[in-house]
Amino acid sequence: MGYKRGDIVLVNFNPQKKKDEVGKVRPAIIMSDTELNDVLDLVSVIALTTNLIEDSEPLRIRITKREDLNVDSDAMVEQLRFVSKERIKQRVACVSDEEIEKVGYGVGVMLGLLAY
Repeated sequence: MGYKRGDIVLVNFNPQKKKDEVGKVRPAIIMSDTELNDVLDLVSVIALTTNLIEDSEPLRIRITKREDLNVDSDAMVEQLRFVSKERIKQRVACVSDEEIEKVGYGVGVMLGLLAY
């Protein structure tokens, strides 16, 4: 399986170490560069949740249902994780260029790289 930036994949986030960390198998957006994903054993992902919070950009980005993503979800920018490719189960969908740009902006704000 190729790991492309912008793909939504199912990721096994278990075991959950702390209560604020996401757990269980859930969709996540691959954020790391596609070419680097071919070389590295880890990929960066943003976990999705169905616990929707309105008007919470840039830390939550709404991803509407599509393909095999069966419900609207929020990308939880604060849940940026680097995971082993072994944790990735399957591809379920892909985000749009606009959505990946919004999520990327949120990551930049969260890391203090971009002004809010």
